[in-house]
Amino acid sequence: MKRKNVTFAGILLNVKKMKKILFLLTTAVWLFASCEGPAGKDAVETYWFVKNYTINSNQWQLVGGVDELNSYYKASVNIPELDRDIYEKGNVFCYMFQRINNVEVQTLLPYTIPMGESKGNTELLWTETYACDFSIGRVNFYVNYSDFYTSNRPPTVTFRVVLNY
Repeated sequence: MKRKNVTFAGILLNVKKMKKILFLLTTAVWLFASCEGPAGKDAVETYWFVKNYTINSNQWQLVGGVDELNSYYKASVNIPELDRDIYEKGNVFCYMFQRINNVEVQTLLPYTIPMGESKGNTELLWTETYACDFSIGRVNFYVNYSDFYTSNRPPTVTFRVVLNY
């Protein structure tokens, strides 16, 4: 049997080839393994739910008396997809659609809008704050006026709710 001459350069070349092969195999296994399993909350992939909800002006419910201190408006939407898993371990984001300079934008809640108008020599200043909270199966939207002038109903507003897990 004849012995081969083994050089240091030859060993390095074989090690580089083996590293390249090992890297390619690892990458291939990782790619195939990450594609397995059902989509949804229990899978490796992220679960997403996105839906828009329009609250018409007449759907806002006044909490408290008209123009009373601490009065505000509230509207609720049922969202069965907002289950216990998402409530405890996921994320809930709410956005408000509005027009700024004739461009539609989405604004993350809470959102406060400074407002004002002139009546004769008097300036009336207030803020409108849009906010939300959520529980299992439901999202509540709120409109608060800093001056508690609740005889003006909120306008029709479209909100976007995003759930992910």
